[in-house]
Amino acid sequence: FFERYRNEEIKNLKWEATKNEVELNKIKSQLNPHFIFNSMNSIRALIDEDPIKAKRSITQLANILRNTLMMGRKKTVLFEEEMAIVNDFIELEKTRYEERLSCKEEIEEEAYSFQIPSLMIQTLVENGIKHGISKLPKGGIIILRAWVKNDFLTIEIENTGELITDSKPETGFGILNTTQRLNLLYGKLASFEIFNSEHQTVITKVVLPKEPI
Repeated sequence: FFERYRNEEIKNLKWEATKNEVELNKIKSQLNPHFIFNSMNSIRALIDEDPIKAKRSITQLANILRNTLMMGRKKTVLFEEEMAIVNDFIELEKTRYEERLSCKEEIEEEAYSFQIPSLMIQTLVENGIKHGISKLPKGGIIILRAWVKNDFLTIEIENTGELITDSKPETGFGILNTTQRLNLLYGKLASFEIFNSEHQTVITKVVLPKEPI
């Protein structure tokens, strides 16, 4: 009886893992088309205004896409690899927004050895720019923070702007995609929150364990 029970439990766990894998791949497959579409929109805005910048932006986009294609088959990537794409993406957006967009990083060295969901930080940075900074005439700043405590990695993305809490928030694709992936990869071990700070900024906070479940 116990042997049959154990075998059924193993079958159920394998089925659940397979189902989660399918769902995770479906969610990940949404990332690249979305990312490419938004990046091309940024470049399109530059073509007539500044063709030289537009050419440089296309080169930056090609570098980003080369990296994302290499990372696309992995569930998680090194924080260091993710940040390489994030920095290229921010440079691409700076070409569009110029002095309206600035960036600052406060990252502990230990964070670079953690594995995180690929393109997670990039989608959250993009979310902060699109729903925060882009709507402000004077623009604003993106601050990236990361630190490790008790074998958990905390990532904070702070952007100038305001999260509207008395109605449906304009969180968009980045937030939905991130929460779904975190749930599939880490279950209750990971946490996600987005809130207004006392400094007229929005903070997106993710806490991850060392390894997926």
